[in-house]
Amino acid sequence: MATYCIGDIHGCFVEFLQLLEKMQFNPDKDKLLLTGDLIGRGPYPLETMNYIMHLNLCEKCLHAVLGNHDLNFIAVYYGLGKLRPNYNLDRLLAAPNVDKIIKFLCSLPLLYINKEQKAAICHAGIYPSWGLHEASLRSQEISEVLNNPVKRQILLRNMYANTPKRYDPKDSDLLRWRFIINAFTRMRLCDKNLNLDYNHSSLSPQEALNLAIFPWFNYGHPSRFDGEQYELIFGHWSALQGKCYRPHIIALDTGCVWGKSLSGYCLETGEHFQVESKQKPTDKKKNTKN
Repeated sequence: MATYCIGDIHGCFVEFLQLLEKMQFNPDKDKLLLTGDLIGRGPYPLETMNYIMHLNLCEKCLHAVLGNHDLNFIAVYYGLGKLRPNYNLDRLLAAPNVDKIIKFLCSLPLLYINKEQKAAICHAGIYPSWGLHEASLRSQEISEVLNNPVKRQILLRNMYANTPKRYDPKDSDLLRWRFIINAFTRMRLCDKNLNLDYNHSSLSPQEALNLAIFPWFNYGHPSRFDGEQYELIFGHWSALQGKCYRPHIIALDTGCVWGKSLSGYCLETGEHFQVESKQKPTDKKKNTKN
């Protein structure tokens, strides 16, 4: 039995299947963990979602977390988000099983923790002042909101904003929910006071140094849970190209949807896997932020 983690798929279904084949993934005995952004921009969102749901609901061998593009699709479905043509969501919206897809996405957490293997997976990262225990509580908070019809509408209607920039447990429910989602699904850089920076998402960590802003994983020990060391796997930041150079923190988004590659990682062996993208190479800086 092996546990494989895969970075942001973004509807790149062909590359997803190729990576599973390269890893020799066997749904009868192996487990699969996905870093979110299952859909968005890529060519085969419906095929991707149907296969992921099959592995989760039928084979029971898959766990995934929500990314910002997955949350955006939920908001679009409810008429509370903007349908952007380049996000390639039309086939999903027209799918006969779209209601089941939405139900499945709303069931996904922002953070998945496997205590047996001492591993955790999320989309963008763990806010530095939390650690995994606090992050788990915050993930549960948003899961409860997404599965409450009234609170879900309030959240989705007010989800798109860059404030607050720093976590304060005394904030109102709405402000707290928004921050939690931003931290889990949009975070890249923070200043020394742990204010999230949303204005320089295209910068590399080296370029950000000149502005005194730093990658979230430069602060604290976000991969510790109840005093024990965990492996923390995240996606979202394709500019890293899988290189964050921090012990026990693994970056897996290598920009498949931008024409680069789709990456995977085996928890048991530490082996990395990669397949080349079939998408047209794109300069991400010229496109809308993800």
